[in-house]
Amino acid sequence: MMHRRTLPTVLLVTTLIPGAAAADSRDLETLTETYLDRYFDFYPTRATAAGRHDLDGELEDLSPARRAEWTAFQRRTAASLEELTASSGLSPAQRLDAELLLRQARRQLLNFEILRSPETDPLFWSRILASATTFLLVRDDLPLEVRLESAAARALRIPRLARQARQALTASPPSELAPELCAMAAGQVRAAAGFYRERFVLAAGDHRSLADELEAAGRVAAAALDELASELGRIAESASGDFRLGELYAESFATVTGVEDPVEVVLARARRALEAKRAEVVDYGRSVWSRIVRAEPAPSAGRELVKRLFARVGDDHATTLDEFIADYRTLTAQSVELVRSLDLMTLPEPLTLTIDRSPDYLLGQSVGGVYSAGPYASEESNTLLFLPTPPPTASDEAIEAFFRDFNHHFNVMITPHEVIPGHYAQLKLAARHPSKVRALFGDGVYIEGWGTFCERLMLDLGWGDPKAYLAHLKKQLEN
Repeated sequence: MMHRRTLPTVLLVTTLIPGAAAADSRDLETLTETYLDRYFDFYPTRATAAGRHDLDGELEDLSPARRAEWTAFQRRTAASLEELTASSGLSPAQRLDAELLLRQARRQLLNFEILRSPETDPLFWSRILASATTFLLVRDDLPLEVRLESAAARALRIPRLARQARQALTASPPSELAPELCAMAAGQVRAAAGFYRERFVLAAGDHRSLADELEAAGRVAAAALDELASELGRIAESASGDFRLGELYAESFATVTGVEDPVEVVLARARRALEAKRAEVVDYGRSVWSRIVRAEPAPSAGRELVKRLFARVGDDHATTLDEFIADYRTLTAQSVELVRSLDLMTLPEPLTLTIDRSPDYLLGQSVGGVYSAGPYASEESNTLLFLPTPPPTASDEAIEAFFRDFNHHFNVMITPHEVIPGHYAQLKLAARHPSKVRALFGDGVYIEGWGTFCERLMLDLGWGDPKAYLAHLKKQLEN
């Protein structure tokens, strides 16, 4: 009781002593610098993604000892940040950084201590292995020769990480491993093995000596990944666990999202929102039916009406990848023009966006999406928007289905989400912020919320036509 009575007095004294606030600020600065150094040392692939290149040749070392040390460090960091955020010696901006860093530490504790992801989730390993060299290959902020030397060095470390994955997963009882996740991870690892065996060398182009180095490193990596994929297949046969989080879901939801409302409350709200969105789609569909389907009356059943309209939206699509890419480039230029003409926001200059299909040597890898220049890269570094593409072995029916999904009206709707004023602008501004914490550990709910908000904002300002708005509503239903 004495502690509870005296705590407000302690906080009051803290606010009245300038040195106390300065001490809190210095403590936060030290904590942040220490955390980022340890974070990149533990996750070298994330250092590369952030534009930091001193660890480009390294790969994650996730031995039991390293994982235990990392978890202990997260506990110490979280305890220190909890003390700091409980004080009043931080400015609002510093408090936001402290809260983001605290949530990051708690997410790491969730993964390593509560969910025990390295021991129970094979996707924990396959995600790192499948993207180990991706940023070295797709980014152009260093000379090609330098990046490929690092990529070869990192590929040669894949056998160590694959061995650590096997040891961690085979030590767990089958009841803790979900067969579905094992099978999924096996497929990802097998695809990565094929990439290193067949396409890794293609990144060298005409550089013969580099090609020899990549080919040799690729063979080593592929052999280790093949062995891991086979092991994951065997584990899947005996695994009997459930991929659902069960009683851990509520804690995971709160830790990852930062949403403090009980899951039951959020779920009830989501169900109401879904029903409202379904009604909105039907009402909007009826209002535009005659403008889209002129030859026949609207179906009386709402489900049939929406199905017909969504099918009509999918009819307008590219038939080749060149058309598909050209559509995105044109739409991006038009979105920039509209944002500037409306003075909607101050865009980060210069605009350094490259839009293209995924490079041939990365086919089979999970590379579709925005590859932003990280907070350690120069302001002139390119942000890459690699567009999804159907695999080269896809049937005519699969290619048609791909282009129907990524139809013109979907592209119209998604451009403000992914590019401008959406993720490209948001990530570019975040990377320039003085706080590295903001760029590295941003709030995922905010980031996706910003992209979705930009869709609706631009449509409401005249971007697109009713078919683009229907594509937006379809995505809202899926969300």
